[in-house]
Amino acid sequence: MSIDALLSLMPPHAGAGMDVDWEAMESTWRTPFPTDYKEFVKHYGAGSVENFLSIFQPSLDASGRMADETSVAQELWEELEGIPGIEAEPDRILTWAVDGTADLLCWLRRDDNPDEWPVVVYKRLRDEWEQYDCGMAEFLVRVFRAEFTRNPISATAMWGVATPLFLTHQEAARIRESGRDPWEGVVE
Repeated sequence: MSIDALLSLMPPHAGAGMDVDWEAMESTWRTPFPTDYKEFVKHYGAGSVENFLSIFQPSLDASGRMADETSVAQELWEELEGIPGIEAEPDRILTWAVDGTADLLCWLRRDDNPDEWPVVVYKRLRDEWEQYDCGMAEFLVRVFRAEFTRNPISATAMWGVATPLFLTHQEAARIRESGRDPWEGVVE
C-alpha cells in the first residue's frame, strides 16, 4: 500500500507537512529512511493521530523524541532479546512513533533497503515485541481498517477508525489557543 491510501483515509489539514533535507538527515542519522515515511513527513509533518499516536520527525542533530524513544526501544530489544527467531542487534531498531499506552512503533532495519524494513511494535502492557511485514503507511492503513488478525497496539483508539484525524503539534496548539479542544469528538 502506498501513502495514497493513507492520504485518502486521513487527509492532512491545511498547512500540514514539511520540507526536509533528507540527504542531510540521512547523513546525520547514518541511515536511510523509508520512502513512505518521507512522504508522510512531506504531507503531514510531525504530530498526533487521534490524540493517541505521536509520530516523530528526525532532527538534524540526531536528538529529540525520535532519538530518545529509539534509545529506549533499543534497550528493550536487548533486554527482551528481540523477537524469537529474528536475528538483529539492538542498533537495528529505529523508533518512528509512540502511542498513549507507551507502545513503541519502530522499524527493524534488516538490510540497506529501507522500503523493505518491517514495522516492529513493542507492546508495553504485554512486555513483548511483534513484527509486521509492512511499512509504516501500510501499517497505519491496516490499523485504521482493522485488517490485522488482532490489534497490533495495546489500545483501541485507532483500531477500525474510519476517518482518523491527524494534527500537527502546531495546529493542535493553535486550536487550543482559540479556546477549543482540538480533539473534540475524538474517542480515546
